[in-house]
Amino acid sequence: MKNKKRLPYLLASLFIIVVVIIGCRITLYRSADYEMIDLNENWLMSINNSDFHEVSMWNSYKYFEGELKHGDHIIYKTVLPQSNIPNPVLFFRSRYTTLGCYIDGTKIYSYGDEYYKTGKFIGKMYHMIPLPSDYAGKTFVFDMYVGEPNAFKTLTAPILAAQTDISGKFVRDNLLIIATGMFTFVFGLMFLCIGLVFVNYVPEVRSLLVGSCFCMNLAAWLMTYYNILSLFIYTEKETEIEYFCMYIVVPYSYLLLYYIKNLKNDRVYKAIMLVSTAVPILQYALHYFFGIHLRVTLPLYHVVAVLGFVILIYYVAVSNKKNTKESPATLIQLVGLFAFDFGQFFHLIIYGFEVAGHQTNQSVNKIVISSACLIFAACQLSTYLMYITETYAKRRENQSLSHLAYADGLTNLANRSKADKLMEELNSATDDYCIMSIDLNGLKDVNDKFGHPTGDRYLKEFAKVLSNTFGENDFSARIGGDEFLIVLRDANTKDISALIGRMNSALNVMNALYPDYKRSVAIGFAFKHESEKGNSHQVYLLADQRMYENKRKMHQELGIHPRL
Repeated sequence: MKNKKRLPYLLASLFIIVVVIIGCRITLYRSADYEMIDLNENWLMSINNSDFHEVSMWNSYKYFEGELKHGDHIIYKTVLPQSNIPNPVLFFRSRYTTLGCYIDGTKIYSYGDEYYKTGKFIGKMYHMIPLPSDYAGKTFVFDMYVGEPNAFKTLTAPILAAQTDISGKFVRDNLLIIATGMFTFVFGLMFLCIGLVFVNYVPEVRSLLVGSCFCMNLAAWLMTYYNILSLFIYTEKETEIEYFCMYIVVPYSYLLLYYIKNLKNDRVYKAIMLVSTAVPILQYALHYFFGIHLRVTLPLYHVVAVLGFVILIYYVAVSNKKNTKESPATLIQLVGLFAFDFGQFFHLIIYGFEVAGHQTNQSVNKIVISSACLIFAACQLSTYLMYITETYAKRRENQSLSHLAYADGLTNLANRSKADKLMEELNSATDDYCIMSIDLNGLKDVNDKFGHPTGDRYLKEFAKVLSNTFGENDFSARIGGDEFLIVLRDANTKDISALIGRMNSALNVMNALYPDYKRSVAIGFAFKHESEKGNSHQVYLLADQRMYENKRKMHQELGIHPRL
């Protein structure tokens, strides 16, 4: 049964994600108009003045003597092929190196020189290098200085293509990443704003707030890891943002699990969480204050991430072993967190193969990591939808219970309890108000002659007249069998006599249309300023006294015998 209750929220979340992906494909997809040439083979490579011929760029690591070191000088040369490509560019991704590009000895592009000279962090970057129209047959050179230890093992081969075609290919190749990043960021930002409204009233929302911030952080990490952010906002700090966001993934995971499982009394867990939070703070300090770049401390993150994955499995397993009954929202969030951490663990394994120089399938890696992020976001969205639905249902239930507690069952007006509550509030009122005491004439005779159903109809008809006569800001209540109470808060702005005339006119119209019995009421009213102490009870007694005086006169005129 619980699974059936959760299913609609999960399906709704998946539907939204599919719509986003399809929307991105429709709006961003573009096919190529011209040929695109992969320049992976036949490079002349020079490493610190040692030359190697017929080198495949992907297999460059075979010619390295150990790992690359800061300051290593690498040159790649090739002869550009003949083609009929308009507006030609070379599309290339550098990895932690400077980049100078030459055609027949003429420099046409540069990147990272100032960063290298000043010892600043040089990250990964996609470059779209414009070529002259007569490039064919000319010698092209990549001139690079290594900025980080072990900067790369392999390089993705540059692509020669038209500028518009290469932009389209880049979007096609990364469409899933783009859609995932856009969805997780927009979702996180939107529901962060929604969650902030409720956090002071509903403590359970804290886990959703953490989840929303987590989603935004994942979007930033995913877009920068694949260097897609520069497609929208160009920045040479893209890799720095990547590492910054990646290093706080583990603290986010700990914090989210802390709120999901309510581990505030688990001292061991809190100690581990604090240590895991201190690690990225230390890494940031080393990077920004001591010049030890974020990439150098990457192994420390890997150790903390693996430990975090083990701890997550442990706490989930302990919960199942203890047969702890979790709420549907908690289970959904745990599934999302576990799926994401599993995706990160898989990504770490792929990264290890790449560092070792093995060729990996990046398409599979993108699918796994995107799926992990989407599952996490979908579970967060499902929890939000579940929470919003349940909150709305509880609100409706509370409104219904409140209505039952304070509403008259026959007329649907407020009842005596509600009237008494309002009278207490009036004792602290500073503005003048008016209380009207109203009593139906002849209700007993109608009950005796026509029966109680007709008497009930008389009461409901009059309640409708009251609702039509007085505004939404006025208070109307049935406080007894045939006794009614009206409170006019802004008495100074109301013409009481006109309102009474309007009410009597409505009764007269009903008498003309339905002459079975005579409809009339006795009315008395009083104002706050007429009471020396301004006590609402005294004002009501004065209004009630005037109503009975009016009722005696009307009974005499209508020939109605007074009730005993």
